Amino acid sequence: MEHFTSENPMPSKRTIDIIKAIAYTYRVMNINGSMKSYCLN
Repeated sequence: MEHFTSENPMPSKRTIDIIKAIAYTYRVMNINGSMKSYCLN
């Protein structure tokens, strides 16, 4: 039996805001050919 919804589920505004905040503060830099990640506060 296959289950499906007629509409694609959309994330809430709060979820989108959290994702945007993480994406805004997350950075990657290339140091001597090595990728290092860091987070801005």
